[in-house]
Amino acid sequence: MAISNELSSDVAVAILAQNKSPQELKQLKDIILQVHSALQEMSQETRTDRLKKNEPQKSTKTANGS
Repeated sequence: MAISNELSSDVAVAILAQNKSPQELKQLKDIILQVHSALQEMSQETRTDRLKKNEPQKSTKTANGS
């Protein structure tokens, strides 16, 4: 999540540094929030995939060694 927060902050600073009307700033804020949410979802999906790949493989052997 740290990457999504950092990227969202960088995008927000770059966009909001421009001289905009209050109405334009509100629209841009909504876009920034959408970008942030998308980045968080991507981070969560990546984290979940990474955990699945790193899980130890469960043994399929039975108790009698077959």
